[in-house]
Parts: sequence; structure tokens; C-alpha cells
Amino acid sequence: MIAPQKSELFPRPFNENYDLIGTLGKGGMGNVYKALDKRLGREVAFKILDASSDEEAIKRFYMEAQAMKELDHQNIVHVFDFGQEKNQLFIAMTYVEGINLADILHKKEQLSFEAIEVIIRQIARGLLYAHSKGIVHRDVKPSNIMLTRDNRVYIMDFGISYIQEMEKDRLTRTGMTMGTPEYMSPEQCHGDNVTIQSDIYSMGVILFEMTCGRLPFEGNRPVEIALKHVQEQPPAPELFRKDMPPGLSKLILKCLRKKLNERFHDMQEFLDACDQVFPTEKTVQRPTMGHTPLRRRTASIAEMANIITPRARMLQKKLTALAIFIFPLIIMLLILLMLTHKPESTLRELEWSEALGNYETKALEIDESNGYPLKNLNDNDLKTAWLYTMPQKPQNPVLTLYFDGNAIVTHFGIAIGYQKSVDDAFGDRFRIFKKPKAITLETKDGFKQRIKLDNIRGMQYPSIQAMETSELKIYLDDIYDGENEDFAISEIRLLGMELP
Repeated sequence: MIAPQKSELFPRPFNENYDLIGTLGKGGMGNVYKALDKRLGREVAFKILDASSDEEAIKRFYMEAQAMKELDHQNIVHVFDFGQEKNQLFIAMTYVEGINLADILHKKEQLSFEAIEVIIRQIARGLLYAHSKGIVHRDVKPSNIMLTRDNRVYIMDFGISYIQEMEKDRLTRTGMTMGTPEYMSPEQCHGDNVTIQSDIYSMGVILFEMTCGRLPFEGNRPVEIALKHVQEQPPAPELFRKDMPPGLSKLILKCLRKKLNERFHDMQEFLDACDQVFPTEKTVQRPTMGHTPLRRRTASIAEMANIITPRARMLQKKLTALAIFIFPLIIMLLILLMLTHKPESTLRELEWSEALGNYETKALEIDESNGYPLKNLNDNDLKTAWLYTMPQKPQNPVLTLYFDGNAIVTHFGIAIGYQKSVDDAFGDRFRIFKKPKAITLETKDGFKQRIKLDNIRGMQYPSIQAMETSELKIYLDDIYDGENEDFAISEIRLLGMELP
């Protein structure tokens, strides 16, 4: 967690029941402190939100408190108390002394299969209990998983959880994407409703990362990662780790299926599958939803994460020596680069390699004996256009643009309709054509979005959702009327970035 920048003095009283004794970090909604509950003499984690925050933040803050208040499970951080003190809202919850899973993965990369089993079973049992209460976490990720020295796992931060019984008052509207891109399910990336299968997907990403030492989908920008969750299949885990137990790869990939009905039905089905991959000892009683016995002989995962092996220590010394040697050289190269290089913008105009129109152009004037060709769409001249007859079959695209490779399209620019002037001995002649009013864009993979166009002259850039594709189909949905039966598009400009 990120510590607040402002220095604060401790200990200090918060109210008659709690004293703040230290800073723990900053959560999704407010600062988190270590506090002393003076009534019971115990340490608690204490989250505070300023009551002057926006109304939605306050409602979500109370929703988190209410959601966690209903949960009483040994693998979930428990809420003891919540309320308001003057202009500050607060939640008092279990103080977990340990390390979060994100820090462990940063230090250790691949974990032992024994450690993986201990962690994933407890995450699944905690979520199974939450799901039984109608609560979906929505943001399952390593930084929200805490481990103690005795290998107890705690799930934290139900700040964007969704209580199914509160659907009428729910704050996360359909279409609003919330979560962490690296661990978000395809339906979350689309902005669709989440279910318990969404938590199963996110847990599958964690299981992949613990096993393989890397994420299934990586990228430089959140939109790239989100698109991969939606469109690409995850790599086979055995490509990154050869010593996997039989069935573990299949278990992981079932969690990461794109379709909800192809994932595990619930966490209990996942736990049953874990029993096949990690057989339990005959002497150990099968745990229930409410109790999670730990293997006493399992070494502390949190402590093992801090142990530096002799090989790693030797590598550390070599890297230190190498860094001392090359550091001055790197500084000189950076200075030279800053003085001589001007970086290009990542966002640029995209060029298509081929354009296909599904209806034959018409030569209406003698100055255009070859009709109004497709090349007019990107000649940077608004006085020239691509002219087509009205389509007879609207279900077919009127235009398809092809790229040399995959590209992410972030902006769609279009100039609709135009006045065609012809200079001759009798002066200018004008034609006003029909103009597209609404069009649908479709990617190669079938993702569609409908956009509305304004009846204006010149370029316009309607809002679109970023999309990755190697071809773009354009359908004509509606038109603005004009004097002629034909419709025209003056220019199309696509902005985004080409993918390697």
C-alpha cells in the first residue's frame, strides 16, 4: 500500500473509543491507519474517509462497511465497527500483521506448489463464503490478499463489492468498468454485469501468476490488457513451468474461460477440482466452508519470501558490481538521448492498406469519368468524396478497411456529405448529397458499436470505445436527407497505434 505523503503525529485520539497509533497506507477509498480499540484493548485497522467527499464515494464507503459487516469468516477481514465522527467516516476492521501476496510474488515470482495450494484453497473458501451471502468481491487481486506468518490468508478491500440483494440501489452501473485490468474478467472489461464467475476468473489469474511467475496477459497500457482478456486465449501454463502437477494447467485454464458458463459453476466446484490436483492426506479431515485447517508442517510463506538464497545472493553481488561499472555510462547515454531525440507520439493516424466498397460507384458528372473513388476518403481534401448509391441490403457493410496488421483504433474521424462544385464556363454547379446519420463499426472478431454523427460540415470525431482489429467494417444505419438519392463521405481518419 502507498503511505500518505503528509507527515502525521502518533499516537493521537480519534474519538473516545479509538486512538490512531500509526499509518498503514492508502486504500481504494480513504487512508488506513493502525488504531487501538480502547474498549477491548486490541489493535485494529482503521479506514477513514472525509465526509465532504462526493455522495457516491460516501455511499460506496458505507456499502463496503455493510458488506464486510455481514461477513464472518476466518479468511476475510472482519468489520468490528463503522460510523461517523464529526466530518469523518470510519471503519474499524481486523488488523492483519503480515505481507500481501503482491509483495510475495514480486520477491519470489514462481511459488512452490505447496504454497500455492495453501494460498488458493483459503482464497477460494473465503470467496465461497462471501458468495453464499450474495456478495461478489469484484476486485480479487494479490494486493488484496494478506498472509500472516502462520500462513493464514485474509481477503481485504470489499470497496467495490456488490451485494446482490441491493440491486435496486447498486452504485456500479452497467457499462461502468471497475477493477484492476490485469485481473479483470472479460465481462468486467466490457462493462457488463459481474457474477461469482467473475471472481473465479480473477482468482484464476492469481493462480496462473503464482504458478508461472508471470501474468497471462501483459501490455503497456490498461486498454491493451483489457482487450487481451476479451479477445485472446491465455497461454498454456506448462510453457512456463514443466514440473506442474497433473491437472493443474487444466484447472487454471477452466477458470480463465471467456464464457461464464464454461468456468467453474461456483467456488465449491473449484475446491472439489483442487482435491484432484492437490490430494489431501487421509488423516486430514476435509474442511468445510467455515473452517480451514492449516498444515502445521508448511513453512511460513511470508518468511520464505524474505529469504535470499545463496545463488540469488551471488547474483545480487554481480549485479551490484555491474551497476557500479555501467551507471556513469548510462547517465551519459541518457543525457545524449535527451539532447538529440524527440520521442514520437504513441497515438498517430492509422493508414489502411486496402479499402473495399460493396456497392458500385456512379459517375454523375463528366469531370469524374471514373466515378468518385475510395482514394478520396484519405486524400485530406474535403471537396473530394466517395459517392455511393443507397445500399439495398443494410445488413451488408458499405465499406471495409483492411490494415497490414493488428491495430488499436482509439478515435474515428469522419466528414459526412459535401457540396460538390464543378468549375466550368457557366460558373459553379452544386450537388448536395445525403449524409450518414448513424453508422455501425465492426471489428474482425465481430465486436460492434453504433455511433451517431452530427449534421455538420468538416471533420468530427464521435466518441467510440477503443478496439483492436486488423479490419474495420462500416455499416450505414441512418441518413440525413439531401437533394440527391446518393450519399457521400468526404474523409475518414483513424487514430490509434499499430501493434507489433
